Amino acid sequence: MLDIVFITLISIIAFIPLLCLIVFIHEYGHFQVARWCGVKVDVFSIGFGKTLWSRVDKHGTVWKVSALPLGGYVKFFGDANAASMPDNAIKDEKPQTGEEQDGEQVEGEEKPVTTQFPHPGSEEMAATMTEEERKVCFHFKPVWQRALVVAAGPVANFILAFVILYFLIWAYATKPEPAVILDVMPDMPAAEAGFEPGDTVLRVNGRDVPSARDFQIEVMMASGAPITVDVLRDGQEVELTVIPKRTEIEDEFGNVSRAGRIGVRLAPESAGEAYGPISAAPAALNEVRKGISRTLKFFGRLLTGREDPRELGGPITMTKMAGQMVTSGFDAEIQNVTFGQRLEISLARWIGLAAMISLSIGFLNLLPVPVLDGGHLMYYAYEAIVGKPLNPKIQEAGFRVGIAILGTLMVFVFVNDILKLF
Repeated sequence: MLDIVFITLISIIAFIPLLCLIVFIHEYGHFQVARWCGVKVDVFSIGFGKTLWSRVDKHGTVWKVSALPLGGYVKFFGDANAASMPDNAIKDEKPQTGEEQDGEQVEGEEKPVTTQFPHPGSEEMAATMTEEERKVCFHFKPVWQRALVVAAGPVANFILAFVILYFLIWAYATKPEPAVILDVMPDMPAAEAGFEPGDTVLRVNGRDVPSARDFQIEVMMASGAPITVDVLRDGQEVELTVIPKRTEIEDEFGNVSRAGRIGVRLAPESAGEAYGPISAAPAALNEVRKGISRTLKFFGRLLTGREDPRELGGPITMTKMAGQMVTSGFDAEIQNVTFGQRLEISLARWIGLAAMISLSIGFLNLLPVPVLDGGHLMYYAYEAIVGKPLNPKIQEAGFRVGIAILGTLMVFVFVNDILKLF
């Protein structure tokens, strides 16, 4: 029992700073591009609920950390409803103290309303603002500037992932070598397809597969669907078609998932040439590209019923993974290393997890679902093409549908997380 409590505590401690970093970078992307576009930023918050710390910078922006670190927001000038919040209240917003910090709505003040919600009445808002106020209000900026501000959050997540992967590849990775088949298991798809020991994997579905890990991922994400594998055998290229079989796979931490397997054992990868500071950049960029592509492929398979929705994970799964990464260097199977080296292994894996989660969050926010950044970009694309914004009532209905979709998804992944624990 004490072991479970200790592991849970370690996992939470490992996950909270990881999530705060990713959220901060995402929101800072919105914030910085908004500043470049001349938008006044009222609040920059990490977390929700009761304010734990706050300060006001020279531009009048309230920076704060709140009690629930499960997200964050940037509140631009004009994001509050003009009909219920006079322009003076917007313009003169100050850091809250005392009971106002509890996050409860007080007289003359509305809870933060960010660009995640459409403004119900820009004409009414314009009537309450001066010309100078309209110049710094997000809602009156050209559509291309609003689109840049919204897209900046996911782009910042991709940049964070790239920077992390760049330094990890430079510090630890070696250039990959193609996957070589060591053994073929009988009565498995690979044996039926004609794979042989000694085959070197070149391509999957026409795409180059530079490493054993890439080949494994391609197979895992193709259960039930035929894939074409080009292998090099005795100096000749041979084309094979195989259908990966969905089976249970257990990773080094004991996590069980269901994914595609074809029944081959790959030769261990030997240490190749190390990356330098120049060659690490395109390698990191390629990893970002592959991460986005694989996430897109997973959701495509999910929507078409070819992927198991039980593989979706939420905050509990990510918390568990953060704990596993941060303690991975202290596994008893890792021998002949110093304490400092164990700490370095754990830190590198923990930071690597941050890159993968940042990629996922950036991708998810670009989905064309109202409430998400991608939904805003969809509305802005309509406005740019038609020359006027989408009807506010249609926008509002879209956001209600978006909230329902996200709410349903959150409940589903939370239930998935609970079931995985048991």
